[in-house]
Amino acid sequence: MNTPAGSSNNLFTRRPLLMYFVLAYAFFWGFLILILLILGLLGLSPNTLPGWLFSCFNIIGSWMPNLAAVTMIGLTIGRAGNRKLLEQYCNVHIPMRWFLTALAPVPLMFAAAGLYNLAGGTAPGNQSGLPVGFWINLIVMSLLTGATGEEGGWRGFALPRLQNRFGPLVGSLILGLAWDFWHFPLWMMSGMAGVELLKYILAFTLGLIGLTFFMTWLYNKVPNSLVPMIIVHFSLNFSVGLAGPDGLGLAQATPLMAIFGGLMVLTDLLLWTLARRPAGALSPVAAKPYSQR
Repeated sequence: MNTPAGSSNNLFTRRPLLMYFVLAYAFFWGFLILILLILGLLGLSPNTLPGWLFSCFNIIGSWMPNLAAVTMIGLTIGRAGNRKLLEQYCNVHIPMRWFLTALAPVPLMFAAAGLYNLAGGTAPGNQSGLPVGFWINLIVMSLLTGATGEEGGWRGFALPRLQNRFGPLVGSLILGLAWDFWHFPLWMMSGMAGVELLKYILAFTLGLIGLTFFMTWLYNKVPNSLVPMIIVHFSLNFSVGLAGPDGLGLAQATPLMAIFGGLMVLTDLLLWTLARRPAGALSPVAAKPYSQR
């Protein structure tokens, strides 16, 4: 294949998946370190930043997986590859059932909150109602951060290549772990420590890996559009923000994510078992959006 890299010995063309993950981590972690260094030089703390500035940093940081994907495609395929990626972002010509299926994290998150309360869990609650500003911020941030900022990388670039090389099961596990650990700096900045932090990381990991398998199943139903992936990611962020302590306060963050993760895994087992029938849909993706290595 003729690529802008020019040489088959180029590490980016020989190991595109590895280099994608390296760039996704380096861009994001490097961005956070740079911001913290600048704030340290100015004698400021992230907690003292104006809300709008903190949100801007959040949005920029969350777009690093996409930046890594665009960089890798530019180095290995060229402009045509990035045009194909953009087309996947804009392709809304898919059956309505897949739009509705992509909303699954919302009912599952509220089911998790219900199970938590039925089990006698203590929830912070929110008796004062949610102002209009909360809803605007929740919707905007849920859309502009992970939903639109990450999926061109994780599902647009990495997933088809992982499936092509390892198959959907192993590929999903690799992607889920890579996506999960990418959040490591945010865990360290969460204010939690010790056992509390460990429990949160385990709950977060269960939820994210369970979601990854679900997204792979859905991606293979509509391999030429990233819109369902964006909706799934948006639904997760939106439902966590709405049901969690900072929203309606229906459950504490850690048990909420743990129960959600359990429900997600059960959903995955059901979907993937049904898909293993003779006409199953989880064979490697037949319609590749652009050349994969």
